[in-house]
Amino acid sequence: MIRKVGFGFVLVTALIVAACGRQVTPNPPGIGAGGLSPGYMSIKFDVAGNLDFTTYRYFIVFNTTDNGVTPLTNPIQTNWKGYSYAIEVGGNGSAASATAYEYLQPNCTCTPAYLPLITTPQQLQFNPNSNGSGSEFSVIFQRNIFNGYTTTPTPSAGPTAGATPTPTPNPNGTPTPAPITQNWRFNAFTTQPNVNAVLTYVDSLGAGGPTDTTFVSPVLNVNTSFDNVYYALSSGLQIDPPAQITSIEIANNP
Repeated sequence: MIRKVGFGFVLVTALIVAACGRQVTPNPPGIGAGGLSPGYMSIKFDVAGNLDFTTYRYFIVFNTTDNGVTPLTNPIQTNWKGYSYAIEVGGNGSAASATAYEYLQPNCTCTPAYLPLITTPQQLQFNPNSNGSGSEFSVIFQRNIFNGYTTTPTPSAGPTAGATPTPTPNPNGTPTPAPITQNWRFNAFTTQPNVNAVLTYVDSLGAGGPTDTTFVSPVLNVNTSFDNVYYALSSGLQIDPPAQITSIEIANNP
């Protein structure tokens, strides 16, 4: 009898301890971190106030080249080396949407074209209020949407011009899109809406917020499963709450 009671106590204790964790039961077969299907990544983007998709644009920029460069707020000075692909979120009022883009740079020291990538609703899923409080949106996307253009845009409208450049054949040969390696780097930005091809940063994950050039991105090995939260280092700055990034959470299922 004592043995039975002891076993029951241990079993109940184990269940209580398990319930205190993030996940009581493992993911179903084929479903990985964040409840994602294989080949997908998710992003949860949190700000200090209610998201304002009209006044601001919210970016998650990835460097997929494994060249060690973090996307920062000085892309012109670095010749956009940290900018490979991006998810941009914005809109008018409640009509917000998420769009995937490629930064396609010809073989020169010049501003890259900012080209929207064609996706299906299954490949790019957007929830404008994923926490129910109005301060978080989430995006789930299939990583292979970052497959790159095979033509050179002419003329380049710039990465924030509003107008979409039209890709045309490149007489000097097809440029190579940013390679997709297993090690990605990233940054998150809040910007003002695009005006005259100028990107005006309002906040970033770095300690300097809109002018930060010190943030060093953790490496995202997309061949592994992970679910991590990254907190912004600029929370002490006086930034409009809807623009002030508090954290982003990135999950991945290889």
